[in-house]
Amino acid sequence: MSIERLIALANNFSLDEEYIKLSIEKREEFIRRFPLEALDTMTIEEYADTSTRDAFIYWLEHKEVLGGIGGGNASKFGIYRSGNGSYCMGAASKKKALVGEELNDVFRNLRSQIVTNLKLAEQNRIEEIRIDNLMLWPMVMLKILNIYHPDKFFNVYARKVIEPLGKDLHLPSEIVNARPKNYLLMQHLEYKKFMEFEPFKDWDYVTLSEFIWKTYGQKDQFGHWLIEYRYNEGEYLSNFIDQEVISLPIYKTDLSNHIASNGLETSLKEIKDEKEKEALTDFFQMEKGDLIGVKTTYSERQPDGSLKYILKINAVARLKQRALDGYQYDNELGHNLPVEWVEKEEKLLPGYGGFRDRIHKIIKKRHVNVMFSKVVTEAEPTALDNPVTPIINTYTGPLNVIFYGPPGTSKTYSIVKQVVEIIENTTEDVDDKSQYQELLKQGQVRFITFHQSFSYEDFIEGLRSDGNGGFEPMDGTLKRIANEATFEGIKGKIETNNYEKKKEQIKAAFSETAAFDFTNAQRYVLVIDEINRANMSKVFGELITLLEDDKRLTREHETVVQLPYSRELFVLPPNLYLIGTMNTADRSISLLDTALRRRFSFVEMMPKPSLLQPIENIDLPNLLDIVNKRIEVLYDRDHTIGHAYFMNAESEEDIFDILLNKIVPLLQEYFYDDWEKIGLILGGIGDSEEDACIVYREDINFRELFKNSLTPSTFELPIKYRIKKHIKLRDIQRIYE
Repeated sequence: MSIERLIALANNFSLDEEYIKLSIEKREEFIRRFPLEALDTMTIEEYADTSTRDAFIYWLEHKEVLGGIGGGNASKFGIYRSGNGSYCMGAASKKKALVGEELNDVFRNLRSQIVTNLKLAEQNRIEEIRIDNLMLWPMVMLKILNIYHPDKFFNVYARKVIEPLGKDLHLPSEIVNARPKNYLLMQHLEYKKFMEFEPFKDWDYVTLSEFIWKTYGQKDQFGHWLIEYRYNEGEYLSNFIDQEVISLPIYKTDLSNHIASNGLETSLKEIKDEKEKEALTDFFQMEKGDLIGVKTTYSERQPDGSLKYILKINAVARLKQRALDGYQYDNELGHNLPVEWVEKEEKLLPGYGGFRDRIHKIIKKRHVNVMFSKVVTEAEPTALDNPVTPIINTYTGPLNVIFYGPPGTSKTYSIVKQVVEIIENTTEDVDDKSQYQELLKQGQVRFITFHQSFSYEDFIEGLRSDGNGGFEPMDGTLKRIANEATFEGIKGKIETNNYEKKKEQIKAAFSETAAFDFTNAQRYVLVIDEINRANMSKVFGELITLLEDDKRLTREHETVVQLPYSRELFVLPPNLYLIGTMNTADRSISLLDTALRRRFSFVEMMPKPSLLQPIENIDLPNLLDIVNKRIEVLYDRDHTIGHAYFMNAESEEDIFDILLNKIVPLLQEYFYDDWEKIGLILGGIGDSEEDACIVYREDINFRELFKNSLTPSTFELPIKYRIKKHIKLRDIQRIYE
């Protein structure tokens, strides 16, 4: 978008004066609570004791001061108070409790960094703020800078806004294309650029930020949800209406303190009932402005024996606050969120009653159009209302990981997301597919598929004909991407796109001391699909040793090997990640070489029926859940059926087609045409084609089939099983009803 186009849009932009006033007052309230001159004496309790709901980081995240920084985890604040009351830094496997003098030292450094950066901003020396050693996530530092210096920054901190805006405003290419990107400097320069033009130079910081957000960042639509109002014979509809709330009267435990201490995710994982865990997880994903239909469901028996599912929506509400901000606990209603009612007309929707869970996010547009047809769904979000996800979340996952599970469990999809997270250092909601394709084009990601004939020569290096009757070493896939990644860590390297010249610089660096520094090096990922289909020990060869974290270049037990064909020295760099997929239906994980197994982290990908939504009169999540439970009993869990088989289904006919043409053939392969077991999995075996079933027995008339035979009709014939060519709704419902 050109600056001329931005100016044209700005000339037609206006903002409510009351909203501007409220935003300014909230910022001023923050500064009164935490004066700039008092920050260098702030205590750890004032900074991080979120149990008081009055700490510095609690105000930053939950008090709706300027732009939002929701999302990610509490480690973004450098130091945080965990649910058990201890002060910590880091997250997941890197989480560390701090006590005594260590806590004091870490906090002093963190506080000093905040104060120093604010002084640099005050002195217009923002380019001197270092981002490579920030103890805070850059998005948090950016918000702090914005609060105290609103004349130098705007209150939108999302990478998905800052990056395209920088390109449209023609910031210097060395800043826009830098890795890692200095989002603090980028955003400041963008602010300065706006101040060069009318009408922006006359706008207040709230108006400018709102304009930027609505032009680059706002959502197209709010979310849409259904929530149940009947629980355990209790009916809560009147409470919902009268008290202007929606609630989940399950897991009667107040979660307020867990929200304040950023320990909600951990708390939810401890819930033993999976249905309650799923419902509460969804509950806390609701955002301000989302529409919620209050519903119940029931079924009616039809003349042909099938069931028609009915959805009854009694009212529709709009959420006043996002779940993490508006949460209240009530001893009777349980977990509450404030709403305003926008429709109270009862609506009956036959064929949609499969939405029987306590809470559903409605994803398909045609479902939204039917369920929320009378409610305007166009969003009017603002930067204040929309917390954004982190700009940077330093990836701390394993260097080598294998996603394994039955077919159809979204292993490939998970790889795409993980690759983007690793290389882009972000968990932000970006377009993962397009980002992944771009990384493939840039060469930072390589994709290969193992097969039975794949060899060491293909993977590491081998001899290839030189065309003159001789042979020369040829680098394989792993060696090439490892060299590309190693080149990134050379201190004072001469930039080049020539692979052979990069190898020359690597060779020279090996002969020097301390020639490598991977602190800010670009990351590379090698994706290996179907990793268990090749002989992994043979393919990896001596590189099995190099896979370990501490054997990587510059690490404690750095190990360099000499390759057999080229005689070149070789080591794996610490900025190279290996990600594999493994279909457990093809080969068990137990067959992998033990040495390889301990060098890879394994992430199990099992079917998730909860990701599916009902299709008309078919309770698809329940169907898949029941089928997989039966497969696990009759075979094993490695051969269950993934949810991805049904993800694109839109109608009952789609389900019929998937079952007949994908699921049944898969079951035939699993059970070697053992029709008794296949029939049990699909709801039983019918005595004739007229029964409600998918598999049925076919009666054979011996006399009619063998008219001229002298063999007695008492001859025992094997039972013949058949699959219906055309299945009906009642055949499907029999599987799980």
